[in-house]
Amino acid sequence: MAGGGGNIGINYVYEIAKPDGLTVGVFSGGYLPQILGSSGVRFDLNTMPIIAGVGETSVVYIKADTGVKAAADILKPLKPIVIGGFTRESNKDLALRMALDLLGVPYRYVTGYGGEADLRLALQRGEINYASEGLTGYTMGGAQLAREGIVVPLYQDGLAGPQGDIVRDPRTDLPTFREFFRTVKKAEPSGPLGEAFKISGAVRSMGRYVVAPPKTPGTVVEILRKGFRDTFEDPEFKAESERVLRFQLVSFVGDDAEKVNAAVFRSATVPVRDALKKMTQQ
Repeated sequence: MAGGGGNIGINYVYEIAKPDGLTVGVFSGGYLPQILGSSGVRFDLNTMPIIAGVGETSVVYIKADTGVKAAADILKPLKPIVIGGFTRESNKDLALRMALDLLGVPYRYVTGYGGEADLRLALQRGEINYASEGLTGYTMGGAQLAREGIVVPLYQDGLAGPQGDIVRDPRTDLPTFREFFRTVKKAEPSGPLGEAFKISGAVRSMGRYVVAPPKTPGTVVEILRKGFRDTFEDPEFKAESERVLRFQLVSFVGDDAEKVNAAVFRSATVPVRDALKKMTQQ
């Protein structure tokens, strides 16, 4: 059910689908539109049972000709930093901009690219020099640019654990942004943007998630959760994941998924919402 960046599908599950366990939604967005109060949002993810989610961090890299090789170099690049992104309200764009704003590094922002492959081409053409890719895309594309010395990977955005703390995606040994920030600034990221960055990590943890309509009976929800849990733990499924993706999925099921979901909205205080809205208007 395409349209509205996924909002049409979520609205359908929220408003129309029967809570009988026969209809669920599989989505990759929704959190930021709800937090930002975007037009067309009529759903509330706080009232929709979360069945399961699959997380994937993103890898942030910079073009090598900026002279940035070590973490501290980001404060004094040889060339002005130019960010490439998708839309002003996308988690990718906001995470890249929040990171540099927190570090106090000036940049120019270019958005409207159609996908990660377009960003890679834009970087190679010299239109941008700072971008990010989901781990899957990076493994298949950005990592080759790194091996060729065209880009330098800096950090991963990280994932939010069930308690809301940002942790490393174990499938890459890059530091999280919080660790990167600590190395550069000798302090912890703080203030509304520091809290907002936690939302970005939680959105990554629920990069793909499955929800049921509101008021779906608890017994039905638990049956659905068991099905996903058993699938993620199945040896044949794991083997196929390794063959196709070259790594195992990081999944959150049942209570863990609910906790990550709650962590998103717990971090979305009024100052955080205001800071994010202001950023989308600049």
